[in-house]
Order: sequence, then C-alpha cells, then structure tokens
Amino acid sequence: MKNYYFAGLFGAALLFVSLNVNAQSQNLKVMDQQKEVLTLQTQLQNKQIALEKEKLDNAKILEKANSLNSKSNGNTFVLNSSKPDSAADDAKDAVKILKKTESANKDLQKSNAKIASIQRDIDRLQNKLNKLNYTVDVMKKD
Repeated sequence: MKNYYFAGLFGAALLFVSLNVNAQSQNLKVMDQQKEVLTLQTQLQNKQIALEKEKLDNAKILEKANSLNSKSNGNTFVLNSSKPDSAADDAKDAVKILKKTESANKDLQKSNAKIASIQRDIDRLQNKLNKLNYTVDVMKKD
C-alpha cells in the first residue's frame, strides 16, 4: 500500500513538474516575442524621428535650391565685347551661381533619396510588427 501511495505521489509530482516546465517554456516564448516587439517598436520610433529630422532638412535644402534655381534661371548673361573686364566678371559670377545651383540640387536629390530609404525601413519594420502581433494573437488562442 505504501508503494502505491509513493508511486501515486511521485506520479503527481512528476505531472506537476512537467506542467510547470511546459508553462514556463510557453511563458519564455511569449516573453521573447514581447522583447522582439519592443525592439522593433524602438527601431520604428527612431526611424520616424530620423524621418522627421530629414524632412526638416529637406525643407531647408529645397528653399535654398529654389532660391538658387530662380537666380540662375532669372539671370540672362549678355557678354559685351566693348567691356571685356566686366564681361569676364559676369561670366565668373554666372559660373559660381550655376555651380552652387548644381550643388544644391544634388543635395536635394540626396535628401529625397534618404527620405525614401527611411520610409522603406519604416514600412519594413511596420510589416514585421504586424506579423509578430498576428503570431502572438494565434498563440493566445491555443
């Protein structure tokens, strides 16, 4: 009788331990997913902050580029052969303005590309978060 009692007690203890280990492993899986979600959310927020900063920089660059574009488009340079010194100075000024305009337009293009890149990263992170939320919901149903 004692043997049956100890065998039953041992079986119950073994069942309790196995259920506890199973529950802990499920809890660890949920915690790992929560950790990954928090990491992705942090990355997403950092990317959103970087996007807003780049948009502000882009607005400044756009303003500068528009100003230089209007200067370079509005100036018509007439070279006068009667005054060669002033014609040479006018040509040098025109070249400087055109180089500044070209540089500003390249900066604007780089800024636009950076904004597009950050937006793609944000979309990728958002998709990952959506997938993780879906898998967490599926695991809660089980």
